[in-house]
Amino acid sequence: MNSDQRLIESLYEQSKRLIYTDPSASLHLINQAVDLLPAEVDPQFRIAVVYQQIEMLTAIGRIHEALILLHQTLVIAETENLEVERGNLLYHIGIAHYTTGDFGTALDFWRDCLNLENEGFSAATRINTHISVGQLYFAFHMPEDALRHHQQAMKWVDSQIESELYVRVLINLVADLYELGRYDEALSYLDEAEPQARAIEHFEYVGEALGYRTMILLAQNRLDEIASILEQGHAMERYWAWGEISWKVVTGKILQAQHEYSQAIECFLEALALSNKYECTSKVHIIHSVLAHAYGDMGNHELAEKHQRLYQEHFKRLGSPEIFARLQQLEVQLENT
Repeated sequence: MNSDQRLIESLYEQSKRLIYTDPSASLHLINQAVDLLPAEVDPQFRIAVVYQQIEMLTAIGRIHEALILLHQTLVIAETENLEVERGNLLYHIGIAHYTTGDFGTALDFWRDCLNLENEGFSAATRINTHISVGQLYFAFHMPEDALRHHQQAMKWVDSQIESELYVRVLINLVADLYELGRYDEALSYLDEAEPQARAIEHFEYVGEALGYRTMILLAQNRLDEIASILEQGHAMERYWAWGEISWKVVTGKILQAQHEYSQAIECFLEALALSNKYECTSKVHIIHSVLAHAYGDMGNHELAEKHQRLYQEHFKRLGSPEIFARLQQLEVQLENT
């Protein structure tokens, strides 16, 4: 192994270690590694290095740059018959389209990921894709269908699955169960997810765990127990776009429950601005919905109606009949495999 190869591997490993603790440094390191890649390099290694760059670009909301790299890298995987890598890339292309609200294209890629005829695809690809399809149902306020897919994801979990992915499954199960009012079940998964997220220093997932724990306590009217959890949540630094958006929504909901409507609305508006900045289109309709309720609670019916109308417009745009038809096609495919 020559010195350049060792340096690239070192930069890659350092970037991987900093994913959840310092994403900016992680991206800087992996950019250096990609720049050093020679024209003639093992294709599997090239894909691994560029995939790390793609993940970090996605994390900070640079979706379009990530999507260009994804398609370029997919050509390499297909040319070299690297099926594990091809599955991971197809899944991630779907995620990029999902994030920007292009659900139809996302589903096209995820159908390939869940097609068992693609025998070389990894269990991680199947898990990630079931999670994502579940999140799509969740976005459409269909938590029972979301739960079904997240339970399917759990069936693919084995001893080879990385802790990060297992925690991701658990947190999505928590979200579904919270939405269904099954709080005790949700808390049991949270009790498993939170310490594992802390152990791997995945602070975005720690933040999500704290957020759902707070929301469950709020739903159970255990307001006296919320303060310390909120304090932990506020003290955490967040780098990933979706983590910061989610926390602002949670904070706003707590403030709303405490009748601090102006501060709650400020949090929701900040979440909306971040969603637009990072093109997290899949979150925009949700934030308009909470804004409508918050303005309604404070008696501003004009703005409540405005945001309710915007919620309905965004929801209908995302949840077109075509999208539900594609979801049904996916379900038929899964039933027949």
